[in-house]
Amino acid sequence: MISAGQIRECIQQELPGWGLFLVDVSVRPGNRITIFVDSLKGVTIEECRAVSRHIESKFNREEEDYELEVSSPGLDNPLKLPVQFSTNIGRQIDVLRTNGVKSTGKLVLANDEMVRLEIAITERDNKTRKKITVLKELDIKHNEIKSAKVVISLKK
Repeated sequence: MISAGQIRECIQQELPGWGLFLVDVSVRPGNRITIFVDSLKGVTIEECRAVSRHIESKFNREEEDYELEVSSPGLDNPLKLPVQFSTNIGRQIDVLRTNGVKSTGKLVLANDEMVRLEIAITERDNKTRKKITVLKELDIKHNEIKSAKVVISLKK
């Protein structure tokens, strides 16, 4: 069976030349290989096809049969790499931290160490006792993030 490590090794050096980076590789039973690649500008079908052809040129289907799927992660897949957070600045994201706390907010900053969310918190005004919404910033280190997804909204 082909391993995820073999696939990573095969394409890791080629991807930067195509302006792409590797997000994830999985190999499921029956040699079902799924590769997610991305770039700062998005991924075209032609780029996915080039990655697929490169893999097919390195792994002979006659020797070991496999099923291969190459695509971009899409909005429904979790953000995994710091660069993916950077490309989603300005969007709402849900972050589940390793301590179990979930936060939703607008991604306003992302770097190699952390992300910053602008979150809306409802508080009572000390003078009027009315509920008000206050925007606060929350910094979360990447190693504290269990999962993060872009919130898909159809509102304008």
